Amino acid sequence: MILVSGRPMIVTDTIAKVDAFVAAWLPGTEGQGVADVLFGDYKPTGKLSFTWPRSIDQVPINVGDKTYDPLFAFGYGLTY
Repeated sequence: MILVSGRPMIVTDTIAKVDAFVAAWLPGTEGQGVADVLFGDYKPTGKLSFTWPRSIDQVPINVGDKTYDPLFAFGYGLTY
């Protein structure tokens, strides 16, 4: 799944049905960079600088909230 957006979207139902998830933050003219990752020409790395909510009921969500249970926590990321 490739999500092209400018903010976190609620993807909980969809993400359960896919093998991989790439958030391509409004790549504009740099779409080639997304293609490089998808075709294995570049190994991505990154960490979230925000918390990705599990549902719309969690918005806004912040580290330290009493009911903090995000889809992806602040700082989540992968390195290959």
